[in-house]
Amino acid sequence: MGRTKRSLLFLVPVFMVFSLLSSEVSGSDELFKKVTEIREKEGYIRKAVLLPEGNVAYFHEVTRPPTEEEKAARAKWFDEQWEAFRKEAEKKGIPEIERKSEEIAKELEKQISQQPPVVRSMQPFFSAAARGIPMLMRLALEMALPLARRHFINQPVVTAAGLRMWYQDRGRADLLQVDVQKLYGGETWMRVPLEEINLRASPDGRYLALESAEEAIVIFELKGGGLSPIAQIRGRSPIGWSHGGRLMFVSKAARKDSFTVFSTEDLREVISVGLIPCSGERPIVRAVAISDRYLAVGGGNFLCVYRFMDGSFLQPDRRTLRRIGGAPDSVIWGLAFSPDSRLLYITSARGFFVIDPSTFAVLDEYVLPAGAGFYFDTLAGVSPDGHYAAVLHGRERPHGWATLFFWDIPGKRILQRIGTREGQMLDTISSGFRFIYPPATLTEDWRFLLVVRQDGILELYRRR
Repeated sequence: MGRTKRSLLFLVPVFMVFSLLSSEVSGSDELFKKVTEIREKEGYIRKAVLLPEGNVAYFHEVTRPPTEEEKAARAKWFDEQWEAFRKEAEKKGIPEIERKSEEIAKELEKQISQQPPVVRSMQPFFSAAARGIPMLMRLALEMALPLARRHFINQPVVTAAGLRMWYQDRGRADLLQVDVQKLYGGETWMRVPLEEINLRASPDGRYLALESAEEAIVIFELKGGGLSPIAQIRGRSPIGWSHGGRLMFVSKAARKDSFTVFSTEDLREVISVGLIPCSGERPIVRAVAISDRYLAVGGGNFLCVYRFMDGSFLQPDRRTLRRIGGAPDSVIWGLAFSPDSRLLYITSARGFFVIDPSTFAVLDEYVLPAGAGFYFDTLAGVSPDGHYAAVLHGRERPHGWATLFFWDIPGKRILQRIGTREGQMLDTISSGFRFIYPPATLTEDWRFLLVVRQDGILELYRRR
């Protein structure tokens, strides 16, 4: 009997922990409920925007599997391109890398020779590693080549594409038909799904920005169920608007370290912001946010806030940056302003933070504990009252899939997760050097939520 009691007592803390974990995503806490799915027959949707009343605009592609003849044509083209690239790399690229690697190795040897014996003992390893860079690059190319070739050859063929609207009360309507031959290529084997197309909408739903691979952004006015092109802007992703939509920013076409801010009403350029004075020579931009008073940009080892009032840069000291982003490599993944510009919300490699953008005083923070089962990656938005944050986490599954969770900022807990089941996760949030928009968008009042699934299906949610 005594042993039984001790066993039961032992289970009490286990049960309590399980209860806490279960209540993290209990049904009563859920903020959003799914109301419908939007899908294209014989096609899929990758780019979509949510409009204020829960209507959805999206770019769709109708596809079919490639024929054997098309696969052969793709294989021939790929092999020709690869051979040309290989010859150029062997002639110019790799010899230059070998020369640089030798210089790096010699510099390392010189520095290490001046260090204590315990450090000098590692000199052969570092020298070999530096001189082995070209060999490792060749090995990486050899391993990646068959994967890239197979992926390209088996891509579906696009047969139709365009911009379409889904209305809550009347279903679908075409907004813009695409000339497939002109946009995708003259031969059918060329017509693979596009990754360069991006679609954004102003907070009031009045304007749509359509970005193409030519680093040109066409601004449309959405009026009376139709689209009217009103301007073309030179620029590229990221693109975004301030709360209320008064200001719009785009990244400059030719430079990764500069942004142009426009007045949305007349598309007049308000100011151009270059990041070099704040971030250094080659900033790796991960997140951008704009308000009526500030433009905030963050990424690898930097966080800059540009103040429109006097054209000055504000940035945290190194200690504060490491407190927010982590040490030694501080990475800012997400940024969002409160509607009144007084608060800046930050997701980072270290956790979730609320700061004063004028002083960088940390007003609230949550630091991820060791072994946490989630990360604060991309920030999709913060509720108007500042109580909740919509955050994407992309490390729960392979193949670049993402999940969405809602974070109770003052309560410091997860309220709801979306896209956690295999086959229904969200589209990717990670890709080399290309900026990717969150596959989850909310209306400014947080009445509606739209997610883009990895399988090309949209899910529309309504606030409970």
